Amino acid sequence: AVVSTQSTGVPNVTVPMNFGKDLLLSPTHNNIVLNTSKDMTVSANSVILSFNSPVIGHLTGTLHLTSVDMLEFDREAVQLFVEAAYSGTVEGLTRALFRDINKICKVFKVDWMLNKCLEFFTTEAETVKTASYSDLLFLFEEAAYIVEMQKSRDLVEVALKRIEVLQYKKQFIDQYLENVDRLSTVKLDLVIELAGSEVNYIVQTLTNQLTHQMRVQGPPISVNSRYILDNSCLHLCKKSNRELFENLFSILEDLSADLDTMRWVLQLHKKADLEQQEELPSTSTALVPSPRNNKIPNLYHNKNLSMSFDQFVNWLCSSGDITNVLLAVEAIDTWVWHQCEAHGGYFPFPQFNALIDRIAGMMNTRGWFELPYSLRGRYMRWFGSLLDPYCVSEEEQLQCGYVVVDCIDTCDKPLTFLSGEGTLIFHFKPPGVTSCKRPGHCGFILKTIPSAGALRTLELCTESKDYDNTSVHFHDSVRAENMHIFCCDTNNDLCSLSWFGWSHSSNTSSNEMEWWKDKFFNRPPFKFRVLYLI
Repeated sequence: AVVSTQSTGVPNVTVPMNFGKDLLLSPTHNNIVLNTSKDMTVSANSVILSFNSPVIGHLTGTLHLTSVDMLEFDREAVQLFVEAAYSGTVEGLTRALFRDINKICKVFKVDWMLNKCLEFFTTEAETVKTASYSDLLFLFEEAAYIVEMQKSRDLVEVALKRIEVLQYKKQFIDQYLENVDRLSTVKLDLVIELAGSEVNYIVQTLTNQLTHQMRVQGPPISVNSRYILDNSCLHLCKKSNRELFENLFSILEDLSADLDTMRWVLQLHKKADLEQQEELPSTSTALVPSPRNNKIPNLYHNKNLSMSFDQFVNWLCSSGDITNVLLAVEAIDTWVWHQCEAHGGYFPFPQFNALIDRIAGMMNTRGWFELPYSLRGRYMRWFGSLLDPYCVSEEEQLQCGYVVVDCIDTCDKPLTFLSGEGTLIFHFKPPGVTSCKRPGHCGFILKTIPSAGALRTLELCTESKDYDNTSVHFHDSVRAENMHIFCCDTNNDLCSLSWFGWSHSSNTSSNEMEWWKDKFFNRPPFKFRVLYLI
């Protein structure tokens, strides 16, 4: 913490500081009780804790509480937290207590202690000199936990680098994926990140598992197996080990018990073929980085309108194309409008509360981040304020994994705009840019580019010439893959752009397009907005 001075010139208290743990032995000194799990307590002094934690400072100094509930933590962890606040060190921190201490620091905003936790984790990683699955599992699981629970990647690089340095990627992936169906998508994403270009490690493990499944159990292919294959660069496997690649798809075909699964297998194979064709030619044996993809994702998805409602929601739960909860809600909302139109304005829907629970379960299974607080109260056309249960609270908005970025201009007819040439300008200072002295605003520009359908796609402008004579300049850390674009109308109601895949069909009538313009985009002016993953 930075030392500041009052007008008297006397420095304020700054932490970490050694107040003396011996004070904890004084019954007259302790004036606050911390309630822990198993009906146990830890006593401390509110002033010392407040110096360390602004949250405790608010609870005791403003709300005048004499006890604080920390019921999800064991007494041992809370006691160590208090001793650290008193001594200015985290002496006594162990692997067993690391997760709780790290979470306590995050919840109560003890920044200096949080940094000490990172130092402890880094030191623990460096002490692993020989490959040990249990040691590396600790590093991987703790890194995954804070990604899932705290939306932070602070530990990821440390954990993955240690596994790589010890040349243990193949063995770790093989053993970790033994329980692939029990893993969250966050953990699956980290496995994919760990594998990197050595995707064969994943393919070999899954091929072995699916071969065993085919002999013992048969179909179906699990949701998690589909997810990890959907999100792996299978074209690298095809390039380096064609036999393994073809063996995988042979087994997938044998496990395809229905038309939808077979269609997924064919699409997966086609995707690998296309990615292989798009690879840049290399004149050296060095690994060539993949070219930057500036196309904005999640525009013009298709959906099967012949599905029942339950089938459609089940598909959303398992599809690798659905990457965030907003996209899932948009899908259901658009699907409902299609069904209403097809049934003359009426369609029997499931109970609203049951649907909320289904989406919440989908969110937990897929490991999706909560939406920003600013999307609370935003109405969908059919759902009403359904987004509220999936948004962070006002107190948690600084820890949200997303931000909403507004276009600086409004638009009367979004679908007309997307039918021709145009640009959208956004003011946005990306994460990591703390100060910028370049002229104009930090930001980015999206431009429409021709497509095979009635509506144009959007592309992130990355060339300096695209920003000449504009009010913004571009930072290279801004990425198109982190963007999800939508519209809000004059009432701030949310209008989806993600599910207009039917507009790319050759038999789409002009009347159908006009119906959507009239019914779905009928309250101008509209503002384009980007949900940006930070």
